[in-house]
Amino acid sequence: MNPLLASAKVRADTCQSPNHMICIESDHWRLWCDPDTGVQWMAAEICRAGRWHHVVPDCRPLAAGASTSTALRAGQTMDAPLQAASFHMLPYSNRIRDGRFEFQGKQIQLANAQDHAIHGALSMLPWQIDTQEDSSLTCRIRSVDHPSVNWPWPVEAMIRHDVQGDCLSSTLILTNRGATDMPAGFGWHPYFVRQVNGASPNLTLPVDKVFPDENSDCLPDGAAVPLPDELDFRKPRKLDENQRIDCCLEGLSGACVIDWQEGGIKLIMTASDICRYLVLYNPAMPHFAVEPVSNANDAFNLESRGIDAGMQVLGPDESMQATLQLRVVTC
Repeated sequence: MNPLLASAKVRADTCQSPNHMICIESDHWRLWCDPDTGVQWMAAEICRAGRWHHVVPDCRPLAAGASTSTALRAGQTMDAPLQAASFHMLPYSNRIRDGRFEFQGKQIQLANAQDHAIHGALSMLPWQIDTQEDSSLTCRIRSVDHPSVNWPWPVEAMIRHDVQGDCLSSTLILTNRGATDMPAGFGWHPYFVRQVNGASPNLTLPVDKVFPDENSDCLPDGAAVPLPDELDFRKPRKLDENQRIDCCLEGLSGACVIDWQEGGIKLIMTASDICRYLVLYNPAMPHFAVEPVSNANDAFNLESRGIDAGMQVLGPDESMQATLQLRVVTC
């Protein structure tokens, strides 16, 4: 049996926050998430030398004042104050141009936000808690329970957030519950704070290509090409807070490293092999995003042009699964 489908005891929680947020914790991690709004991360802290440090933006104060889903559905722009520190994108990641694509001879039109369909269809909806323990939380969602969901195939998804020792992991399972084939993809959209203990991060990103984006609309114009120098983070280098970046990278192999070296904290990020793509987003804000995903931006339309972009095809009752891990190193 898949471990996410196994039963586990439910504890009487003592680490809940207002607005239904739940805290899971280990000796090294504290993670707050909200099942009512997509099981998003609302805050995450790392313990170093007996003190707790935020490594993702703390969105709990905003969540205490307003519904996360309401704020995001109301048209939050990408540079608005964050309503969540991380969210997962499924049954596709990032954008679909004009919300329109063709699949197996059928034209599909989704509702658009910010000019395009964006960030999947399930991320801001309430999820059902399956199991909850001190160090883990498992939730599920069925699209048939949400008639307004912006996706024409019935799907089921499960997510498990888990903290054990120095590792935070998040596992996604997406299942096609329809009677016909379905295009699919998913990914994570974690933000990270720009400074820890006053230190800015060095990044190491093991990717070797980038999708061209001549219109600067985060939608690829063609197949991925070799990295230009300004986007080459294969060797550790500072992420310049004045360098605006929003790009989709290809060829993820190995660990991404976010190293606040002078701050004494390093994160080592790995994802399952199916996540061959990475989005790097560096806005004029006190945070940035490093997003491991299974498909490129606008993958379904790229694939219809014969460009490999990571689109999966799930038959009836078929599933795809991946795990994201963040391991902390302190010094």
